[in-house]
Amino acid sequence: MILRRLTKHVKDQNWFAVALDFVIVVVGVGVALMGQQWLSDRQQREDMRRAEIPLKEDVLWIYFYAKERLALVNCRTERYQAIAQKLLEPETTWEGIPPIATDPSRNNALPMALRSPSRSWGSKIWDAELARGTFNQMDDERLLRLDNLFTAAREAENLQNDILDLQGELKVLAVSTTIIPGERLGYYNVLGRLDEKSVHLEIIAAQIIATIELIGVDMTPEDRTSALSNLKERNEIGRAIYGDCHEPMTWPVLENKAANESVP
Repeated sequence: MILRRLTKHVKDQNWFAVALDFVIVVVGVGVALMGQQWLSDRQQREDMRRAEIPLKEDVLWIYFYAKERLALVNCRTERYQAIAQKLLEPETTWEGIPPIATDPSRNNALPMALRSPSRSWGSKIWDAELARGTFNQMDDERLLRLDNLFTAAREAENLQNDILDLQGELKVLAVSTTIIPGERLGYYNVLGRLDEKSVHLEIIAAQIIATIELIGVDMTPEDRTSALSNLKERNEIGRAIYGDCHEPMTWPVLENKAANESVP
């Protein structure tokens, strides 16, 4: 209809009417585009709100994994030093290092000279939703902090897997056998690599904890109560497996009830 009117006004050389029709068309298209953009933004905000619910759980689990690693620093260093000292002895007879207790949920057939937690760090939700553009409307500073956090978590998981592989190479140290001096030095070198990887992981864990405690985690009272109960249970398990060297974990982030800024 507008096109017919515009054509008629052009034929009649009614330039004022032509200009008016043009303005009406432009304004109509603009309003339609604005409405479409508003609906799109609204949908993005809703998608982000839904994604942040499981994302918050991922952040809390990463916080726990990092805290768990640091709770074992004393146990790790004491164990490494004891094994290192014994590996430097000249004897060929090796009396197995007393194995560490295992988690009842694990069914290891062989004793372990060394053990450490195996956790799934990172967040598949963050990776998937970030690629989809779900977090495009997130504050830039917050987006960067979260991205750095999950990048650090992926690096922590890679280090953890390297550590587990190296621990596997030292399983023989949990049994009594014959180890000649040359082999002892080989195991000592493996222990040295294991020590370097462990220190690196502990540094990253400390950085992760500092980041999460800085930005906080928004939790309901029910979630906080459940998390504190879980913390008590985890401390009891850690003490049962590792003994007195296990440092009881505390979760200051659970006490941050009024953070000015919070992770999802």
